[in-house]
Amino acid sequence: MTIAEIKNDLHRMVVETNDKTLLEHLALLFAQLREEKDWKSVITEREKVLIEKGRQDLLAGRTVTRATIRKDVEEILHPK
Repeated sequence: MTIAEIKNDLHRMVVETNDKTLLEHLALLFAQLREEKDWKSVITEREKVLIEKGRQDLLAGRTVTRATIRKDVEEILHPK
């Protein structure tokens, strides 16, 4: 994908959303990334806690395969 295509896709996604919170987060993230700040300074404390929980689950072997998740989502979206 070219730089122009990436820019066009990002522009389209921004234009198509009316989610103010999402746009605020994207603006903050973009500003911080341009300043080359560490990603940990961009996320909330709650997000840090959830990431750590996920890391602990992974280390403990509490994982689910992608195939299982896709199957579950498919069943939710298209119940029989």
